Amino acid sequence: MTVPDAFERYRDVLQSLNAENLELLDDVVTPDVRFSDPFHALTGADRMKAVFSRIFETADDIVFVIDDWACGSETVYFRWTLTATLSDRPWSVTGVTRATFDEAGRVIDHVEYWDSASQLYERFPVIGPILRYARRRIAGH
Repeated sequence: MTVPDAFERYRDVLQSLNAENLELLDDVVTPDVRFSDPFHALTGADRMKAVFSRIFETADDIVFVIDDWACGSETVYFRWTLTATLSDRPWSVTGVTRATFDEAGRVIDHVEYWDSASQLYERFPVIGPILRYARRRIAGH
């Protein structure tokens, strides 16, 4: 399977995931897949599914859209946006993921890059104003 074909399968699964169909990941990732994001660094498909399960438990009306990607010989970089409702308020996160595929077209490494400070922590009542203030100070405003 070519990397672009493998990525299309992975993209379709990621964009269709919900709390009831997380087992779809078993078809597109290896059992010992490495997964990391700003909060996690773990190994194993079951642990990756647990991360996604917590997202579905925490947020409502989740929509995950991949809108651009670039393929290498075994790696794909893709830009995505997750929109949802979190604590009865709209929430949106934009990020980039690096996914590496094995010869069978399954993901062996999934690394997410997104700004947790501006896209999540700044929403919190106490720490949010502090982070926004620090960001303005660093930017010189």
